[in-house]
Amino acid sequence: MKSKEAFSLLKKYGASDSVIAHVKKVRDYAMEIAACCECDRELVEAGAILHDIGRSRTHGIDHAVVGAEILRNEGVDERIVRIVERHVGAGLTKEEAANLGLPPKDYLPEAIEEKIVCHADNLIGNRERISIHDAIRTAMEKWSPDAQQRLVRMHFEVFSPETVMVDRSFCDREMLDKSIGTMDVLFKYCPADGKCEVAVYGHEARKATEKLKRLNNKRQKQ
Repeated sequence: MKSKEAFSLLKKYGASDSVIAHVKKVRDYAMEIAACCECDRELVEAGAILHDIGRSRTHGIDHAVVGAEILRNEGVDERIVRIVERHVGAGLTKEEAANLGLPPKDYLPEAIEEKIVCHADNLIGNRERISIHDAIRTAMEKWSPDAQQRLVRMHFEVFSPETVMVDRSFCDREMLDKSIGTMDVLFKYCPADGKCEVAVYGHEARKATEKLKRLNNKRQKQ
């Protein structure tokens, strides 16, 4: 499905201007993420545009289920329907869905396209981007511990890492947090042969690895 067709469906069901503005922001971020990984980008774009079509009928937690029903009735590709149906939070388990009053089934993103749209939605507030750290703080206030962990895992799954080798003295979470922890990234690190490989994931990954290189070079000269 092309973007023009997706927007036509939003308009057909009376999506508000605020919903359309939001989905455009999610679409833009999702496509930015998709550009750096192996996925069906047309599918990502259509899913991102349509992910909140259910808000034309409800703004409740059931808007994803309602949106999926709308699209199935329209005969839309089931791959797009699943993106819409599974985008709430970091996905919902069968138990979580039942507790929220939704039809008891798993709504966990599985395909990479589903994860990209779901995560992009979490990193867009109403219309503006938020950092992964802000998203995690919100999840800690509202979500279960399992859902919080799914959010973190999804970040590592959808973003392609930027990597950098630094001295072993940097292989300490407190040191790395102090250096790049406030940037819009999450990281993993692995000591090896007196060095440490740091893999950085997120919107500011390249900026973060460049900062680590500068700091590492500065330490070597001291």
